[in-house]
Amino acid sequence: MLASGNFGLVSFPDVPGRITREELDRRHPALLTTLADHPGIGFVLVRSAAHGPWCSARPAPSTTSTPAASSAPTPLAPFGDGAADAVRRTDRFPHTADLMINSVCEPATGAVHAFEEQIGSHGGLGGAQSRPFLLWPAELTAPVPDGEPLTGAEQVHRVLRRWLAEADGPQLPLGPAVDELRHDEPEPEGFSPPGRPPQDKSR
Repeated sequence: MLASGNFGLVSFPDVPGRITREELDRRHPALLTTLADHPGIGFVLVRSAAHGPWCSARPAPSTTSTPAASSAPTPLAPFGDGAADAVRRTDRFPHTADLMINSVCEPATGAVHAFEEQIGSHGGLGGAQSRPFLLWPAELTAPVPDGEPLTGAEQVHRVLRRWLAEADGPQLPLGPAVDELRHDEPEPEGFSPPGRPPQDKSR
């Protein structure tokens, strides 16, 4: 088990690959129901051999479980637009945990419940963490046309790489320019600024 903010990851090391919902129900019949019925848990993601990514939530998997690919109302509805895409993206990772557990999101306040001892959290869905933003100089192009949403670090990375190219590359002192940055204080043992060969103390 591993906690990441309001996201919990559960793996079964004795099961080759990722456990399926069908195998989980066979081995531990009450586990999924017990987790999904907990008042602090918003949904549990597990992979079904028959249906693919599957989300379960209160009051019980028998009444609220649904494939994450379904267009019908799901346990992800309280987490807003884009939640289903984010869950499907997570499900596609090659090392996704057997169970991905997201805390509940309080509808009145937007508060989420961290599985770690923190005064705030990030890592899962729900609350202010689900509304990040990018701030950029006006001379650079917009992140995406027509305000389309960015989903996942991969898309954000492509935007940042494009902006880096538009800004004419890294604006860092490289090569001989570094030698101009001298200080009166002696440099620590073994320290070499970027662009300068390491100091040889043996001579």
